[in-house]
Amino acid sequence: MKAMMAYLTSALLILTSSLAVAQPDTRAISSSLNWKLKRDKDGVRVYTAPVPDSKHAAVRGTMEVATPIKELVALILDTDACSEWAALCKESFVADRRSATDFDVYTYNDIPWPVKDRDAVTRVTWSVNPDTGGVHMVAEIIGGIVEKNKKAIRLTTGVTSWTFTPTEAGTRVENYAHIDPEGSTPAWLTNMLLVDAPHDTLVAMRKAVADGAYADAKVSFLESTEMR
Repeated sequence: MKAMMAYLTSALLILTSSLAVAQPDTRAISSSLNWKLKRDKDGVRVYTAPVPDSKHAAVRGTMEVATPIKELVALILDTDACSEWAALCKESFVADRRSATDFDVYTYNDIPWPVKDRDAVTRVTWSVNPDTGGVHMVAEIIGGIVEKNKKAIRLTTGVTSWTFTPTEAGTRVENYAHIDPEGSTPAWLTNMLLVDAPHDTLVAMRKAVADGAYADAKVSFLESTEMR
């Protein structure tokens, strides 16, 4: 359910020079994997890769958009909008906030019948590279915080991330996920989660910001950083 969690999308941030939480270095992990292109459609590329010592593959989706980084970050921070663009997401909210750049998010994922739904709590942190203006978010699954939903299987292991890199035309977007889906996962569902879900999520993300809905959004931790 790697891809599924790729859309746990909820968020926050912390300057790279002073990270308060030791989150997995997903960029280093991603660069070490042997990625294979699974789909190249609608301006979105989706890759999968085996992960050492894991029976679950990782998934990575990329695209280029003519949208400033701030608006993309604002969309992810708008947890109430999760169901409108993140594939499988039915509900998402901030469960515990420590700062504007570090808090826990609950997400409920609606999985097609007859497979049972999944939910999860993630600790989310963001970082900004002051030299390049790039933004990175990591969401790692944790325990507790929110009571388990009896209708869903609680995910216990996994990590997702979003990386936004400024380009001359706008922003390069990269989403990474490696999740243990818990329980049995039919082949058709695995394929959907590893290919369809990341593709659909990125396409929907692009559409969600295309009309400038987040153009006036305020993102406190980006206000002192000159973003494109």
